[in-house]
Amino acid sequence: LGQTTSFSSHLPYALPLIIAGDYNCELSIGSCVSAFITNAPDDSTSSQPKEGEEDTKSGMEEHKIRECASALRIPLTSVTPDNVKHWHSLYDDVKTYVYDNCWVLKRAKTGPTRMALDHDESNDNTTESNELCLKPWKLDHFVYTSNTLEAIKYWSTLEDDAESFKTGLPNERVPTDHLPLAAMFKILPHAQLDEGLRKQLIASLEELELKQDADTRSTVAAIDKEKIDLEEKLQSQELVKVEEKPKRKKKPHPEMIQHIRQSRALKKQLKQTQTKEREQFVSGRCVLERMELQHALEMTCNEWIEKGRAK
Repeated sequence: LGQTTSFSSHLPYALPLIIAGDYNCELSIGSCVSAFITNAPDDSTSSQPKEGEEDTKSGMEEHKIRECASALRIPLTSVTPDNVKHWHSLYDDVKTYVYDNCWVLKRAKTGPTRMALDHDESNDNTTESNELCLKPWKLDHFVYTSNTLEAIKYWSTLEDDAESFKTGLPNERVPTDHLPLAAMFKILPHAQLDEGLRKQLIASLEELELKQDADTRSTVAAIDKEKIDLEEKLQSQELVKVEEKPKRKKKPHPEMIQHIRQSRALKKQLKQTQTKEREQFVSGRCVLERMELQHALEMTCNEWIEKGRAK
């Protein structure tokens, strides 16, 4: 999906985007693919937790472990801490990618397109009458930017195909293992941030950057002055002898070493403080505000939070 970044990076507002195809998964809660649509809470077919059921950290953690096992095709009891760590990393990468591109993604409410054997390891794929145990799968999806598109029509799937639902796919009537999908979308005018709010947002951004720039210059100036004063003090006490052509570099005086360490600690603390200030500035911003910020910054909000804007 790297090429899709261009949809969001060159304009204040993202262009309509549809990501369609065979995802080979059901966008279940805890799956990494479901992280693409976690900011579309009004989609009843999305992977959002049901109210009062999966909205806790422990509940979501259980689902991530389950989806990790499913993706690796291993028993739940065989999932290792390293597996879980990598799954969390991948899940977070997807959420960050969506956030950085200011996407508001939603899934079209299409039904199951695949009827096949149940992969559940606890299922021996037979019933008491020795019939194959089939399960409907939602593996094919239309995921789209819901703030620029509306899914107004789409083909029905296995819910309207009783024969395929019973016999599975492919069969004598349907020669493919997935039913085809089609959808019709209506292009919506992209909402825009009020001009007054936009100017206020950019002014607040510039004010914070000016403050941080002044704080940085003030800190550096104070450190430099302290270094000069310390050098003069050491020379006046003749604790540092200056040679015209020293044969080798001498180790700094203990007081100078202490000054260097304190200076590094002070700069580190300032960097952490400014990073926190930028994080608080972005936190809670709506999608439209983040789009405007990223257009003004010419970088993602996360990149700006991490390293600021080069002057």
